[in-house]
Amino acid sequence: MSVKLSAKSIILVWLTFATFGHGGVRAQIIEIVDGVNADSLTITVERLVAFETRFMGSDSNWAVVAYLEDRLESFGYEAVRDSFDLELNRRFFNKDWFLSTVQANVLATKTGSLQPHRKIIVSGHYDSISLDRTQAQQDVAPGADDNASGCAAVLEIARLLKDQNLDLTIEFAFWGAEEIGLNGSAHYANQARSRGDQIELMIQLDAIGDPGSIHPDAFSIDTTSPHVEIAEVIADAARSYSTLRTEDGNGSDLRVTSRGCRCSDHQPFLDEGYPALAIFQFFDNPSPHLNRSSDNLSKVDIGYVAQVTRATVGGVLELAGVGARTADFDDSGTVDFEDFLQFAARFGEPALGPDAAIFDLDRDALIGFNDFLIFANQFGADAA
Repeated sequence: MSVKLSAKSIILVWLTFATFGHGGVRAQIIEIVDGVNADSLTITVERLVAFETRFMGSDSNWAVVAYLEDRLESFGYEAVRDSFDLELNRRFFNKDWFLSTVQANVLATKTGSLQPHRKIIVSGHYDSISLDRTQAQQDVAPGADDNASGCAAVLEIARLLKDQNLDLTIEFAFWGAEEIGLNGSAHYANQARSRGDQIELMIQLDAIGDPGSIHPDAFSIDTTSPHVEIAEVIADAARSYSTLRTEDGNGSDLRVTSRGCRCSDHQPFLDEGYPALAIFQFFDNPSPHLNRSSDNLSKVDIGYVAQVTRATVGGVLELAGVGARTADFDDSGTVDFEDFLQFAARFGEPALGPDAAIFDLDRDALIGFNDFLIFANQFGADAA
């Protein structure tokens, strides 16, 4: 038996944290968020820029794949290379681009303790491009802001979450061949839909290095109308865990286009029907360096990257259920009939107080049918 909870249910999870306190959980999130390290972010951005180019199909592009794998494995993850064929033949920004090669996404998974089949993807694309140069001149494509900054944030979040106990699975993804066609993410999203993956949210971090001068304390979130509620969890996390807010320049706390901006790797997931969003520096920030050979280290404000990272990891922790719960209520090591009797005695109650909260497996402040389904899915299993 599998359990599928809606985005609305996930919002209720977050509201439970905010409304009923769960002071210990909030304190735990703050402690983790406070671990965001500017030096760690700087090391990643500087190393990615030092490759000089990460243009798809180049030798440096493959060297970056190996670097990302090594970093993930240094944290204790198993890095997986998800390869795909790339056939590129199109005119883009008044230039013709031709490429026939194999590219790869780099993936790592932190399996959830309670509902491992449900996952949140935290991602960024690692390739770069200089549209002010020809295809033959892509040996200079530093991509500091776009998107070494986003990759640094994803790696930092992976580092921070490695030893945390979470209800849901978190998958960290570094997409290949984004700059002309969103190719790596499209390959993955299509395969995920074919497999029937239960992706509760995909978060893309893309160009989060330059706060600009218009709203230097703001960033933007792009999604589509059906997913506004879940995007607002990240927006509220910015206010709770960072010095930033989300802004669209028109007085709104969240920028939502009618069908997504189609400008980053969240779009293929939206197209496949998954909740997805992209986090950018302020939308109306005039950034002439993006996709240009001038996108160097001077374009990245590490302090700003750190604040966006804080907002993102705070929101992810709220959605993923930090301090994972178990259906082994009596700590016997197995989810068995004794646990069922304890659960049945509290069924239908509001989950107020720590003695009742352990039975609220979906964290919606009520010990109800969703909790029973989760319990049934765990019945007979050894406790994680």
